[in-house]
Amino acid sequence: MKIARLYKPSWLSRRLNAPWSFRQGLAVLLVFTLSFMALSWGHMVWIRETIGFDAYLGDGPRMPPALLITNQIIKSVTLLAAVWLIALKLRGQSWSAVGFRRCGIGWIIAAGLLAVIGSIANLILAKLMIALIPDWSVFTASRFAIGDGSGLQMAVLIGLTILITPIAEEIFFRGFLFQWMATYRPIWLAVLASSVMFGVSHIIPPQIIVASLMSLLILYLFVKSRSIWPCIVCHITNNALGVGFGMAAVSGYLPTWLTPPV
Repeated sequence: MKIARLYKPSWLSRRLNAPWSFRQGLAVLLVFTLSFMALSWGHMVWIRETIGFDAYLGDGPRMPPALLITNQIIKSVTLLAAVWLIALKLRGQSWSAVGFRRCGIGWIIAAGLLAVIGSIANLILAKLMIALIPDWSVFTASRFAIGDGSGLQMAVLIGLTILITPIAEEIFFRGFLFQWMATYRPIWLAVLASSVMFGVSHIIPPQIIVASLMSLLILYLFVKSRSIWPCIVCHITNNALGVGFGMAAVSGYLPTWLTPPV
């Protein structure tokens, strides 16, 4: 028996079989990038020509809810539109192509547990980063506080952060981007590349690191379960824990050890 026949590649070295060609995948990335840039630029121009940046941004310790809401809407809409139009509709594909397939309840439970473990690890990592780079403390403060903005604004912002944005990001980064990359490169390389891109999409340095690492856990769920549902559950749970504890701590309802120092 030849030695080659004795070698059985692990799941990290194999490739997937996504229904998109290399060029079609690039088209999805291009549509998202250009749409996101155009809408973000238009938003800033509109602010400049109306109330002005000083009035819009205010002088508080956090970005105003209106800005956070707009940014999340633009990101979610462009992510979903690019996948739906280029990757699904024009290819005649259903949503199952990006992972909307049934999975066992065990994977849903595992997703929730991994989210809790990931949230604890993220807190520890954030504290270590601040200890090493104190200037990053300005980036780790919660973006939310009880009393910021109107009740409606906070409800919309929390809903976007906990529900809408995680679903949009999972569809794009795991359901499309990772599968497309893993079709033309080994899974391990697609895992690293898509995780870095997911992290970079968060812009803020500490969040880039935390999101990239969290993506590794989520991708494990996706590859092993063959479904995007555990990924969505894990992402939603992680964001809900982050928002809930962050808001409570910033508002003075929790001890400081539960959140990164500011």
